[in-house]
Amino acid sequence: MAVKTREKILNTAMQLFNELGERAVTTNHIASHMGISPGNLYYHFRNKDAIILALFEGFQQTLTADIVLPAGKGITLEDKQQYLEALLAGMWRYRFIFRGLHGAVARSDELQVMYRGFASLCITMIEQVFRGLIASGLIKASDEEIEALALNTFMVLTSWHELVHGVLNDEKGEPSRAMLNRIIYQVLIMDRGFITPEAMDSFKALEQTYFSPLDI
Repeated sequence: MAVKTREKILNTAMQLFNELGERAVTTNHIASHMGISPGNLYYHFRNKDAIILALFEGFQQTLTADIVLPAGKGITLEDKQQYLEALLAGMWRYRFIFRGLHGAVARSDELQVMYRGFASLCITMIEQVFRGLIASGLIKASDEEIEALALNTFMVLTSWHELVHGVLNDEKGEPSRAMLNRIIYQVLIMDRGFITPEAMDSFKALEQTYFSPLDI
């Protein structure tokens, strides 16, 4: 089945946003890249912020579809590994969101509401992961510590793209898989002080799966 124009606009916009950054791309750029008139684009989206909003909604739907947490049940370290991989993959696919989106959020009330909802959703999901690890006897942490760990995890994951491109990745093009692995390692290392003695060997083995030295 042919892809509808609205979906083509979203796919093209995300490609250009990811490659060039959201601020460098206009609706005219998107229309020109597709070979359609600006009027045709505006029939589907009233402005660029409406396109960003639709892409953000798509990202949240992807997130909730890919990361399904068992309610009230314990989880394993392997489960957390899978959640981190899925989250990083989603963030990479929609990486423009985490590459200087503050300007777009600042100019749009709708995007401000969307981003606050996204942050709340992510932090809540991360807290649920920690509670699942506690239920399995793999970590030990208070409610206050769980909240702090969830917030720190969110901050690392949402800032990594700008850090990688602005500081750690000297060469043009996309960062290597080893560099992406290091982001997961940075998340895992925050958990180490809360891992129970019985789980420490398994945890350290998981850490080493993602460790790679920085070349800076």
